[in-house]
Amino acid sequence: MSDKFRIQKPFDPKPPRLKDLVNQNVMGDVWIRDTPFGPVTDSLKIAEKFEMDHKHVLRSIDKCLRELGTQPKFGLCRNLIENDYLGGPEGRKTSRKKYDITEFGLALLLLYINSPKARLVSAEIIYHFFILKNYLSGMTIQQIGAIRGYYRKKINK
Repeated sequence: MSDKFRIQKPFDPKPPRLKDLVNQNVMGDVWIRDTPFGPVTDSLKIAEKFEMDHKHVLRSIDKCLRELGTQPKFGLCRNLIENDYLGGPEGRKTSRKKYDITEFGLALLLLYINSPKARLVSAEIIYHFFILKNYLSGMTIQQIGAIRGYYRKKINK
């Protein structure tokens, strides 16, 4: 396991997106395209990066959908989107199932993928969450509002 995802600074003034954590620290570039609702990868790319068979990733997605799909707040139909692709030997390609996966969908899916790389990505997300939580816990409501305003202006530019 790699120890290369440590942060040098105690706090990054711009909290990293999951996309950046994954790309820079653990798996390399997994995002296949940007959409209006954020970057998207797919189950084939996840299987490749986690060095798993695609059928095992599909099984993890099915389990995630079964267990969390009844919770409307997670919006799994918008974050784990069923799709298909042509696969198989040359001349005998057939339509096969895959899923397009958003950043939030990947964060939920990591709970169900059992691999060392998936655990590293999960640990990185939790690590950054706690850094941000500790940073914000020492601030007043006005300071937090100022940070919100700062990022709101950045987003609108």
